[in-house]
Amino acid sequence: MATSYQSVSELVVTARQLYGQVFGEEAPRVAVCAPGRVNLIGEHTDYNQGFVLPMALPLVTVVVGSPTAGQDVTVVTAAEDADEPRRVDFSLPTDGSPLSPGLPSWANYVKGVIQHYRAPPVSGFRAVIASSVPLGGGLSSSASLEVAFYTFLQQLKPDDGDMVSKAVACQKAEHTHAGVPCGIMDQFVSVLGKEGHALLIDCRSMEATPVPLADPRLVILITNSNVKHSLTGSEYSTRRRQCEEAASILGKDSLRDATMKGLEEARNRMDDVTYRRARHVIEEIERTVQATEALKRGAYKEFGKLMVESHNSLRDLYEVSCRELDELVSAAMKVDGVFGSRMTGGGFGGCTVTLLQAHAIDTTILHIQVRVLHFNLRHGPENYELRTCSVRAFTVDLFCTWKAFLALLCERFSYRTSQGLTSPHLCSPRQNRLKLEWVPRPDELPQDQYDKQCYRGLTVSNPEATKSDDIRNMHPSPCEITDKQGFVEELLQVSLAEGFKVDLVTPDPAEILNCTSLRLVKC
Repeated sequence: MATSYQSVSELVVTARQLYGQVFGEEAPRVAVCAPGRVNLIGEHTDYNQGFVLPMALPLVTVVVGSPTAGQDVTVVTAAEDADEPRRVDFSLPTDGSPLSPGLPSWANYVKGVIQHYRAPPVSGFRAVIASSVPLGGGLSSSASLEVAFYTFLQQLKPDDGDMVSKAVACQKAEHTHAGVPCGIMDQFVSVLGKEGHALLIDCRSMEATPVPLADPRLVILITNSNVKHSLTGSEYSTRRRQCEEAASILGKDSLRDATMKGLEEARNRMDDVTYRRARHVIEEIERTVQATEALKRGAYKEFGKLMVESHNSLRDLYEVSCRELDELVSAAMKVDGVFGSRMTGGGFGGCTVTLLQAHAIDTTILHIQVRVLHFNLRHGPENYELRTCSVRAFTVDLFCTWKAFLALLCERFSYRTSQGLTSPHLCSPRQNRLKLEWVPRPDELPQDQYDKQCYRGLTVSNPEATKSDDIRNMHPSPCEITDKQGFVEELLQVSLAEGFKVDLVTPDPAEILNCTSLRLVKC
């Protein structure tokens, strides 16, 4: 079940190999990296000059490359999720004119960093990007790219080395070239993050205070809904504008200086939406301060309670959550040993972050797995990815893809032992309740579409169930399954990863793992 993300050295190897394939010359002379981040609490407070409490992740963006003569630039990304083309070529202006954003969108972050680099002019170069930070997952892949590329430029032509100014330059790059009016948090923690610590950032004074987060009894679980979010849409800008409007009505430079008492007194001078946006920010700033003090004291239950309050506020007042994120938070909070859970990042998709006791990690992952399965039954298949990032920074991926196993499973039944898959052998149909069948065509699905999609299903029935005619009349199965629970757990993982829809006879979660009755339908 456990797999690991690519390490920095592995990403460098990937980037170097791609560099050689594209440019076919000597190895790149420079290799740098910068981390993504997860925000523990303090959402949408950074652009309101409030407090945030993020931590840097071991998920990073790597840039390798070399300087070239002249002003020509070539940048290639290895990210499969990036928009096409994945190679851009452009010339750096010599007359001081700005680099214009355009397509592909990922290249705009690079252009923005070049534009705002603090030791101009920059000469030409070739570079390759590789990253383990999921795009659109709310873990700040954009800031990771910006900071990594700024660091790359520092190796080509050093600036004065000021860390805060570096973060601000990367923030400006996102404003001008990606069109996202983001706060300073993401770039700040990517530049200044410290291993084994969260970072309390005062987004007005630009002061950062490391907060120890190295308790071996704790694990931070990051759950990716795989609902891709994009902050370049109008919703993010709209919320920032609403906050600025509320601050203006309150006579404040920002909501950092506002109070709930003042907001209530001015409530009749603003519409309900603006009031709710302002209320979230004012209360979230205070929650972040309280949560930081709780973390310092080791008061994890108090910290977790504040996380849940933060999520509820983001859902109800700021309205940036979605049903997938709500489901993941709700599922996590049902498990003993979980202190708190919330959506993290800008919202509209992305990830949740959960603080829990280390001994509860397996139970939590399994419970979320089952809840996600039932959610999919109601709302359609999704491929959820769960990652645990402890303070020692390791990752577990759930719902991995066993393509070879799936192919074998669809071709014939596999005999399973503790040693894995072995040669098939004949067995009595009464001992085997696994069969392939054609799923009845849904009434709303035209026959030609049904034929085209090949809706072949896979059914698992209870061995103790009453023998139906179709089972009694089955042709002998090529083999049997002995490790039933292990088989069905893999089957569930495969089904979600490979785009199967799962139908159950009963909604009881226990019966999923006990394999009482289950049908997987290829969508």
